[in-house]
Amino acid sequence: MTKSATLTRFWGEMFFYDSEGSGVPLLFLHGTGCDSADWDLVISELPMEQRYITLDFRGHGRSPAPIEPFTIDCLADDVLNLIYALEMQEIVLVGHSLGGMVATEAARRDARVAALVLLEGWTSLSVTRTAFDTGRFYGSLSHEKIKEIQWKAGMTRERFIERVWDSFWGSVREFDGWTFLENAKIPIYEVYGELGRHESTEELLRIPSNPSIHIRWIPSSGHYLPHERPIEVAKICKFSVSSFQ
Repeated sequence: MTKSATLTRFWGEMFFYDSEGSGVPLLFLHGTGCDSADWDLVISELPMEQRYITLDFRGHGRSPAPIEPFTIDCLADDVLNLIYALEMQEIVLVGHSLGGMVATEAARRDARVAALVLLEGWTSLSVTRTAFDTGRFYGSLSHEKIKEIQWKAGMTRERFIERVWDSFWGSVREFDGWTFLENAKIPIYEVYGELGRHESTEELLRIPSNPSIHIRWIPSSGHYLPHERPIEVAKICKFSVSSFQ
């Protein structure tokens, strides 16, 4: 049985979808300008019985744009409120780009997060311009898919009042997950597309030396891993929950 629903937050109704399957749930967190639909290809590769949840961040997908300023910390609040509302005691967060940063902040705050899968979910946004060679962002995606992604991102941006967006994006620029990642005890899978990788990439990504962190490189891929390599992403997601079964 599946369900689409909303969680009432002070800023509006946050859309989410819960497959109501079994096992430790996977909660998927999308990137900036994306929404829950961007996980469809990955989810199609999961076992039918696997429980998964998707959501739309504020102003994305089917969630309304707030009229008051908010920060990346507020998105983590929304994630944790959903975890509480669904009464989940253990969960694996899978985040792409912005979603990975939000997942990191949520895990820092709450022990119910049992593992993280960070798909180009930066330690800090400052690394993105130098950690890879240029021209790798859309990887192997078709021209049509690139236009679709760009269109959705543009439409999402237009939903926000300028001062609200500026508050949000300023907080994303300031985010730094180093301290949590350096000391984390939960399994963390840092996943990156290999296109544009150079001799200084790993250093510039600022991934701490922590035995709990496992780096995975996906060949011939850029930033949009859920679209480019859904089978490989799904395998990593399945592996992340296997130790909890």
